Amino acid sequence: MAWSRNRTLSTALVTAVLAASMFAGVKEAGAYSAEAPKRVADGYSVAGAVGGTSAQTPAWIPAEAEYLSGGRKLTVVCAATAQAWVTRLTEVAFPASEADEYYGFSLIRRGEIHLSPYVCEGLRLGTVASTRRSHELQVAWSVNVLLHESTHVARFTLDEKLAEACARIALPIELHRLYGVAYHGAEMRRLTTAAAWFRSTQAPEYQGGTCPTAGG
Repeated sequence: MAWSRNRTLSTALVTAVLAASMFAGVKEAGAYSAEAPKRVADGYSVAGAVGGTSAQTPAWIPAEAEYLSGGRKLTVVCAATAQAWVTRLTEVAFPASEADEYYGFSLIRRGEIHLSPYVCEGLRLGTVASTRRSHELQVAWSVNVLLHESTHVARFTLDEKLAEACARIALPIELHRLYGVAYHGAEMRRLTTAAAWFRSTQAPEYQGGTCPTAGG
């Protein structure tokens, strides 16, 4: 499925299963247009080596992904540059021409999460109150991406409704855990509203899911 970039709203996430892709764009519009992400991608592949250049991934990011994944040992890789991200995506059959519109993918069976420079920078920006305030959409959605991907690798699931439902529920908890954002404060409302805005543009396959409890 493809959507024109000229549409006012369209789907936000993209799924690829065993290197088969679906594409959807989102126009930069609304209250968060200044830094609105173009597209988030979830890619799932169980074959093929993934190489390329990576940034020095801060140790706390894979540690947090492992915590969110229930202690599963994971490899989390931050792409160092836009070109490195292009290389990484093409190695799992995403088109180079769309590379600037993808923010992350998981190799579920291998326990690998690959994150774009945008997402890793968003996670880092969140660690300082001043930069968190000036980049609220990027920070909120970067944390959401980490939660979403961690759900996939934790549960060995391709279920997008489930993964996004779990990310949505966990987002306030994770913002508090990572950055000390007060649960009932104005900052938490702004961050969760930013993520909700972007989430509302997702395709139906990401909407209306439930997050089962462990063993549920």
